[in-house]
Amino acid sequence: IIFSRINFHRSQEKRQRYKNKPTFLRSPSRLLTMVEAATPSSSQAEVVLIGCGCPLRGMGWYHAVQMLGGECPSAKLCHIVEPWFLGAGASGPGGPEFAEFQAKTTEEHGVQYHKSLSDVPPKPSSSTKRLALISGRTVDNPRLLSEAISAGCSVVYLEKPGAPTVEQLREMKLEASDANVQICMGYNKNVCKYVRKAREFAAQTPGSHVTF
Repeated sequence: IIFSRINFHRSQEKRQRYKNKPTFLRSPSRLLTMVEAATPSSSQAEVVLIGCGCPLRGMGWYHAVQMLGGECPSAKLCHIVEPWFLGAGASGPGGPEFAEFQAKTTEEHGVQYHKSLSDVPPKPSSSTKRLALISGRTVDNPRLLSEAISAGCSVVYLEKPGAPTVEQLREMKLEASDANVQICMGYNKNVCKYVRKAREFAAQTPGSHVTF
């Protein structure tokens, strides 16, 4: 499964499309009235997104929009784990926007929401490939990796930088290897070395520009 970064123009388009969508009622009685709980097909991985964040701002939210929009055909977003906005942050900044997104995605896509990984139900079947996409606080990643492994995830996609220290990354790699779990690391194209050098060259060359 390959998750690509959304470039600037597509990002702006997604923001506008999201803003133009109608506001849905947030009454709990409406939840799961439109579709059944999301389940992957035989050709898809069951994705557990850990750390959605605020709509239009959180990187986890962007990943969710990509999957729900069909940009990752082999990935089925089934669960979102969001401790902050389902807990102490529910009434704070971003809370109402998250509640609207939760109601909408539950109604239209059957996505299930949980406050912690321990609340995620078992895999639909033993043959289901479960993937954890960790997009929360870096300091929490070592713990979240362990919890994802315990939750039956055979692949873990880590947002950069993965962990607070290199030593913790090594420990996480060993833990995953011992559990026969594959780890993939995310990266940001617009700050990687070859893009930075291209921008620097363009800045020194009159009339040039860089496009993606």
